[in-house]
Amino acid sequence: MKGSRRFAFSMALVLATASGGFAATVKPGVTALKVPQMVQAPPVMKNIAISSRIGALPAVDQQRIGNSAKFLLNQNFGPLIAKSAAINPRVTVLGRTGSRIQAEALYVFLDKNIYSATLSKIDYEQDGDQVTVTRRIDNFTPPITAVQTPGIVNPSTMKLKADILKNLKLSLPQAYGPRAMANTPCDNIPTAVSFTNQVHGIFTQAFGSAGKLIGSQSTKTALMDVLQKGTNLVAWNNIGHGNPDLVVQWNGEVISSADFNTTTPFQGIYNSVILLNSCNTCASPYSLKNGIMKHHPRTYIAGSKGLPIGSSEEVDKIFWDYSLLQKQTMAWSLNEAQKKKNLLGYFCLAGYNGKFAEVEAGKFTEDCISFNPNAVTAAQVQGHWKVVQGNMWMMDFGSNMPAAGLAASIIKHYGMNKQCFVGRPNAPMQYYTVNGKAPQGAVAGEDCISFNPANIAASRVQNRWKVVEGGKWLLDFDQKEAEARIAADVIKFYGFNKQCFVGRPNAPMQYYRK
Repeated sequence: MKGSRRFAFSMALVLATASGGFAATVKPGVTALKVPQMVQAPPVMKNIAISSRIGALPAVDQQRIGNSAKFLLNQNFGPLIAKSAAINPRVTVLGRTGSRIQAEALYVFLDKNIYSATLSKIDYEQDGDQVTVTRRIDNFTPPITAVQTPGIVNPSTMKLKADILKNLKLSLPQAYGPRAMANTPCDNIPTAVSFTNQVHGIFTQAFGSAGKLIGSQSTKTALMDVLQKGTNLVAWNNIGHGNPDLVVQWNGEVISSADFNTTTPFQGIYNSVILLNSCNTCASPYSLKNGIMKHHPRTYIAGSKGLPIGSSEEVDKIFWDYSLLQKQTMAWSLNEAQKKKNLLGYFCLAGYNGKFAEVEAGKFTEDCISFNPNAVTAAQVQGHWKVVQGNMWMMDFGSNMPAAGLAASIIKHYGMNKQCFVGRPNAPMQYYTVNGKAPQGAVAGEDCISFNPANIAASRVQNRWKVVEGGKWLLDFDQKEAEARIAADVIKFYGFNKQCFVGRPNAPMQYYRK
């Protein structure tokens, strides 16, 4: 019925419809339909899942409600039934007034030939064997009640994932969940099962162990548990039906963009590489993609158009083989995998596109030492002028007493209380923070270089990884791509726009401020 402006029930039930997710309402004075005692369901229909918000229902009411759901399916969705490999109806009883029961029926249609899903909704009222449709919504999207800022991921999760990425087979028994998850609810599709098993094998080889959920194990509850709590998770491969707003799991349950609209930290998504082999999960209006991206995956790969059953699943296997076992960049791996199956352009890639294991967790993993700025001073220790806090020395200025004194005074001026590094030992980047924020203001006589943090990037220049602003480079990390990218993220995170030095050339103190 998609695209039609009207459709009619026999026996005077007339609805005005609109495609694209708009509701249709019953005209005034419409009469109810009588539902036959026995309704033949389409052969591709799965068992109806019935739940109630008003407590237990008598068996006779449950039977009537299920019968009505089948009847409404036949009456309204002929074209979708014809193209579907499976239909999962889910009915929820919303309320009751006397003998009249209010219910909603969600119909999840799974396509025969591609990994596409359509979700449609009918609200209706049941009074004995009489049913009245009150609203129909084609291409239904679960409502989002409020857009909220996602919760902050625990710093220990950042560290755990950083350690896993440094050494993919590292054993972390204290962490929650698998390092990688391969799943498909489509146990009726041989290629979905086969390539889920093959991806799981690659994950096991790369990580030492991995999780796998197939068929009835691949439930929304099981996956959401890993996505929310999985401090170990750095790779997730899902094969199944979807659309721009959702992916379908076992028994027609959907994981939609609304599920990610929460302050709950999704520790599993955080800094993971996600591959969704589902149609249009990276297509306009990008609801699912945007919902997941709010929780900061490292890389999001998903179907940008209709993914054919039988060939698209192999793209997953080839991608993971190239990126994990052959250690190619993820951008190259995805392009080559699509080329091999004649599907170039069928998947998108958002986020980091370099080598899987070369960038540590999160925007950055800070390496910092706390200190008391009031206890900092310049002192001569074994013939060298150093900046010290008690018995701990922070910088060595050799014979340059004035520079050591200036460094100590700068620390006191700003109230700096953390000394941080990127790339130790011999860290190319040293920076300081004040109660977790950037130092601000200026000190007379500072030696500083201005830059625009919006233009900062990690870039390979003459075979060395550097932090650059356009054609000007600020830091040189040699072959350490991960550290260069972390340094760029640190600068952007704190909004630094000045790079400052004490004691150039070869300055013992380097700091950044706003």
